[in-house]
Amino acid sequence: MERLNLLLDSLKAFGETKPVAFGAPACAFIGALAGLAMQTGPQDGPFQPQMEPARAMMEATVEPIVYPSGNLPDYVVGTDFLKATQPPTAIYASYEPPPVPPPPELPAYIPARHGPADMPTASDGGRWASERGDILDISLPEDRPRASDATMLADAAATGMTSR
Repeated sequence: MERLNLLLDSLKAFGETKPVAFGAPACAFIGALAGLAMQTGPQDGPFQPQMEPARAMMEATVEPIVYPSGNLPDYVVGTDFLKATQPPTAIYASYEPPPVPPPPELPAYIPARHGPADMPTASDGGRWASERGDILDISLPEDRPRASDATMLADAAATGMTSR
């Protein structure tokens, strides 16, 4: 009994919400108007033959189908499946390939000069890139010991202090 009261209380709370309280009567009113407009219900009026769906008239006799002699369709005999089991005939096309263009003309072969490389000019910096092993040196510039410049030495001599 207690479960039924709980169910009824939740149903009453649901029915008292605004959407249900206004929506249910509105739907009932619209349904009644639609029912009146469509005049649903039993149609007890007299039979009206013009409202009967049109049916095709059947003939009493069947006319035989006449095929031209010797051209009976395969589907009548039941051998139309034989065409599907036979591979289609292959038609091969023959054509002449386009003419091959002549090979391009290459310049005459000139052997290259081999020998020691020339020293770089003064405009290039006057030294080779790997003259002092720069290419093999993988240390960063800040890792290398700094050369002491003249101003730092002069400051150290004048004040007696060094930066380190």
